[in-house]
Parts: sequence; structure tokens; C-alpha cells
Amino acid sequence: MSIMPKELIFLCHPIRKAVGGVKVIYRQAELVNELLQPFGHTASVMHPNTLFFRVKWFENKVSIRRGFFKWRWVGKPSLSRIDRCFDPQRHMVVLPELWARKYGDQLARMGVPYAIYVQNGYYISKGDPDVLNAAYHGARCILTISDDATRCVSMAFPGAEDRILRVHCAVDAQRFSPHRAKENLITYMPRKLADHSSKVLFFLRNHLPSHWKVQSIDGLNEAGVADLLQRSKIFMSFSHFEGLGLPPLEAALCGNQVIGYTGQGGKEYWAPEIFDAVESGDVVGFSQSVLRKIQQIDSLPEFPVELAAIQTLATRYSAAQERGDMQAFIEKMGLVV
Repeated sequence: MSIMPKELIFLCHPIRKAVGGVKVIYRQAELVNELLQPFGHTASVMHPNTLFFRVKWFENKVSIRRGFFKWRWVGKPSLSRIDRCFDPQRHMVVLPELWARKYGDQLARMGVPYAIYVQNGYYISKGDPDVLNAAYHGARCILTISDDATRCVSMAFPGAEDRILRVHCAVDAQRFSPHRAKENLITYMPRKLADHSSKVLFFLRNHLPSHWKVQSIDGLNEAGVADLLQRSKIFMSFSHFEGLGLPPLEAALCGNQVIGYTGQGGKEYWAPEIFDAVESGDVVGFSQSVLRKIQQIDSLPEFPVELAAIQTLATRYSAAQERGDMQAFIEKMGLVV
């Protein structure tokens, strides 16, 4: 155990709308703080250059740390300086993959231990290749949220494989559960490939049976999303280059039949009992798959809820699995031995 107390700081984008990756950071920072407290360490979340910002669309008790970075040039916030914000003796930092190019090399020069959290393996190409190479090879740990994200990092940064730690996020199987009466409702997230979802709705408009309706989950808090997903029977997935893709997973745990794009990251949970994959961009085929599923459901005496497959998903993305992964993370960072 370290003698001097350390603070593990998760940097996070200040995004007000519901974004799954932000929820994962908050929840895992809160969990890491709990795991570290017996050893005298702490964990927090920092939204740089914000005075009062805190995510409020889901319940959380995470500690928010304030920090203000200096701009290198006026109008160039992406080139901010962090040289006086962290102490190598007291701080460790977790960078989201989009900020590896901005802060990884600075942290390395300062001697501040850091990790990079890759929640989307398709964002890691943003930035100067040499700067990115230095950032990823200088990281003490590279967290990856899915098998696909691991594959992306391994391909992009050969030689850094020993730093990779695959971690799982937990989905609340009590809140996102299938134990509720279902309605003839189709749900979807319109922010994901909005052009694709609008085209699918256009092709469905003259074919959707009158006893079925479509409703968006956008703009709702976590409780509102769970309420809709628990009542719906079909979820349309428009995931695009996702690290994992939480809405389709949450929909599956709520007993929905999920139709659409895997987003690559979703392939690891795409169980055939629950999920029907559509080739990305095939919006006509997407619409036809939805109509076939409606016809199948309407022909059955009752809506089929695949409890065995749902339980498998709930176990894979459980609080126990996440806790074990975060324990392995703090050990890899050298905070506990």
C-alpha cells in the first residue's frame, strides 16, 4: 500500500444530455472510490474548466473535483496546458480516449501516472500519430470497454498490449428488467444515425399496423428510459462505431427484441434469441425486418421473453463483474498490492 494518499481523477467531458459513456465514468469512479477508501486513497471526476457542472440525469454520489486548465492560445481550448493542475506525488489521472492526444504527452512529461479509458475504439485515431503513440505507450494502463475496443487498441498501438485491461460496465438489472406488462411499442434512440432512423420510419409509415406505435427514448432521464424500454416489445438499434452500445443492451435486459446495427462493439452481446442484425445502411431491409418481427409477435399467443438469454447478459454486465474489473484496475495502477 502506498504511504502517501493518492487521488485517482477521471477526466470527463461536460455533457448535459444522456450519454452512456459519461454514466459509465461516473459509476465506475464512484465504485473505485469505495474500493480505495480502506487504503486511504480516493477517486473523483473532473470536468475541466467548469464551475458548477455535474451530470444530473441519473442518480450519483461521485465526488466532483474542480480544475482549470490554461489555454496555450486564445481560441484553441484543445491545446490547453495542465502543467500546474496535477501533482505527480498525489494524483493519478484517467483520460477518455478523445483527450489522449491533448493531455497524455503533458502528463508523461510531468511524471503523473495516467490511464487511458477507451470506450470507443474508433475515436482513438484522432490526433497526431506520433503524439498518440507516445500517449498510449506512456500510459500505465489502457482500459477497454469491450472486446472490439481491445481489438482496435491492439491494432493501432502494437507493443502496448500488456497495458490493456478489458473492463465491463454494469447495467442495473433491477431497473432494466423484463418483469412488466408489454405494449405494442417500438422504441429507438434518434440521436444515433438520425438520418438512418428517419429513413426507416419513412419506410415503415404505410406498413405499420395501427395497433403498434413508435416512440423515441431521447431526452429522458435514466428512469424514463427504463420505463419505456420495460413497456416496449421491439427496440431499433442504430449504433454506429460504438465501443459497446448501452441502449440496445438495456433494451435487451428489459425483454425487447432488438433489431438493427451492432455498431461493432455490440457483437459480443448479440445473442440470436434476442437480437437480429441488419447490415449498416440497409434501411429498407431494416424496415422489413421490423415488419417481419411484428408479424411474428402478432401471431403468437403471448410475447416471448427470453429469460435465459437475458440472465446471461445480466451476469456478464453485472455489478459483481464490474467490481472485479475495477479491483484489477487499481491493482494495475499500483494503488493496492
